[in-house]
Amino acid sequence: MVRCGMAGVFYWLLLPFDSAPLAALSQVTLQEWGLLLANLVIGLVIADILYLTSIREIGLSRTLALTGTFPLTTLIWEYLLLQQPLSPDLLLGSCLVVVGVILLAGQVKAKSGAQEVGAERLKFGIFISVLAAVLWGLSTVLIKPAMAHMTVVQVNALRMPLVSLLLYLTRVLPNKNESMARLDWRTVGIISLTGILGMGIGGLMFLVALKDLGPARAVTITSVSPVFGLIFGVVLLRERVSMRIVAGVVCCVAGVWVVL
Repeated sequence: MVRCGMAGVFYWLLLPFDSAPLAALSQVTLQEWGLLLANLVIGLVIADILYLTSIREIGLSRTLALTGTFPLTTLIWEYLLLQQPLSPDLLLGSCLVVVGVILLAGQVKAKSGAQEVGAERLKFGIFISVLAAVLWGLSTVLIKPAMAHMTVVQVNALRMPLVSLLLYLTRVLPNKNESMARLDWRTVGIISLTGILGMGIGGLMFLVALKDLGPARAVTITSVSPVFGLIFGVVLLRERVSMRIVAGVVCCVAGVWVVL
């Protein structure tokens, strides 16, 4: 809630410098408002809940590997809804990135140990992980036509405060603000900074890429974020590099190279 709220403040501060005036929002059609709301509910609410539930049910490594198919589901939804052709280079690049993410996800399992779960929980976790990837793909594709008459800044200036409000009403308020009361100012400052950097600046650049490159290409390229996480882990946390990590990094980089 804090991260989304601070990202919302970031975007509201950018509005006076935006390329289009707020009056331009009058041109947004009812269908585009509906697509924006669907993106919000499907991607930032339902899919995220499924993702977190899957981590609890079957563990982080399995969930990361299954939800790592997100670039492929985005590619399929883009073909079905936006009639974008399935170009061979994009399909190959997406597959390479997915394989790379799955290899990198296995490293989490190697460190934390395999989580033993029952057959029914495993089936349920696999189902909701794949469903989360499908819904993330759908949500990403829906945002492109929703931005037809809105700038990237305007879109996120609407989305981030709405998500923050939704989280407050559904998670914080029912607990009578107990979780907020336990936060000190230093923690709030760190969380706020991650909101501005990740959901603010990072979210801004992602939507710009999505608008210019299309959902499938933007998602495929940004899905290599685990590569940078591992690089920082090696440099800052002295983590060891295995052949599995090297193979995952090579696949991710090759996938992006093919897409570009």
